Amino acid sequence: MKTYIVKRTGQMLLILILISIFTFMLVSFIPGDPVYAMLGEEVSQEEYDRVYHELKLDQPVIRRYFSWLGGAVQGDWGQSTQFHKSTLEVLNERIPITMFFSLSAFVISIPLGILFGVISAVYRGRPADTVVTLIANITACLPQFWIALLVMYIFAMKLGWLPSYGFTWFSQDLSMGIRQTIMPLFCLALGGIATTTRQTRSSMLEVIRQDYVRTAKSKGLSSRKVIYIHALKNALIPVITILGMRLGSMLAGSMFVESVFNIPGMGSLFVKAIQSRDIPVVQACVLVTALVSCIINLFTDILYAVVDPRVRYE
Repeated sequence: MKTYIVKRTGQMLLILILISIFTFMLVSFIPGDPVYAMLGEEVSQEEYDRVYHELKLDQPVIRRYFSWLGGAVQGDWGQSTQFHKSTLEVLNERIPITMFFSLSAFVISIPLGILFGVISAVYRGRPADTVVTLIANITACLPQFWIALLVMYIFAMKLGWLPSYGFTWFSQDLSMGIRQTIMPLFCLALGGIATTTRQTRSSMLEVIRQDYVRTAKSKGLSSRKVIYIHALKNALIPVITILGMRLGSMLAGSMFVESVFNIPGMGSLFVKAIQSRDIPVVQACVLVTALVSCIINLFTDILYAVVDPRVRYE
C-alpha cells in the first residue's frame, strides 16, 4: 500500500504540473488585453506601460510560466488585478465558503442516496421502487443552475420565504445563515442523492441475488440484518468510486450555484476572474480545484482497498 501511495502521489504531482502548463498557456492566449480589462480603455500610455511591466507581459510566455511556478512553489501566487491584493489572500476568503457547501452537500446526499437506493432495491417492482427510481432519474438529468433558478423563483421571488442571494456564517447570524444556506445546499445535494441512489440500487440488486445472501436468510436471520450487515457492505464497493467523483463534481458545481445565488465562494470568484481576465486568480482556482480532485481520487482508491480485501495494489 505504501508503494502505491508514493506512486500515486508522484502521478498527482505530474498531473498538477501538466495542468498548470496547460492553464497558463491557455490563459495567455485568450483574446483581449488584461491591462485594459483591469484599468479600462481610457488609461494613459504611461500607466498602461507600468502595469504591463508589473504583470510581466513584456516577457516570453515560457519565462513568465517558470517565474510564476517558482513563486507558486514558495507560496507567492501573484497579485490579483481585480481585488488589488495577493491571490492567496483572496482564496483564503473564498475557499472556506465553497468547502462548507461542498462538504455539507456531500454529508447530506450520501446517506440519503444509500438509504433510497437500498429501499428501491429491496422493494423492486413495487410503488416505492417506481417512485424513487423515477425521481432519481429525472433529478440526475437536471442541470444544477436550472434547479437553482427554479427554487429561487419559487421560494424567493414568489413565496418570499428565503433570501435570493448572499451568504452569512452561522456564527455571525444563525437565522440568516440558515435561510441563505437552504436553497444552495439543496441544489448541490440533489444531484448527489440521485446519483448515489441509482448506483446503490444497481449494486444492491446484484448482491441480494448472491448465494451467501440466500444462505443467510435460510439460517433464520432477519431481513433487516441480512440487508444492512451482509448485503450492503459488499454493495457499497462500487459506490465508493461514485462518492469520490460526486465530491469533485460538487466542487465544480458550486461554480454555477454560487453564481446564481451570488455567494462569495471560489466558484463565483473563478467566473469573475475569467470575465475580468484576472490571470493569477484564474490559475490559482484551476490548480486548487485540480489539487483537491487529485487528493479525493487518492483517498477514494485507498478506501476502495480497505473495503475490498481482494484489492492488493502491491
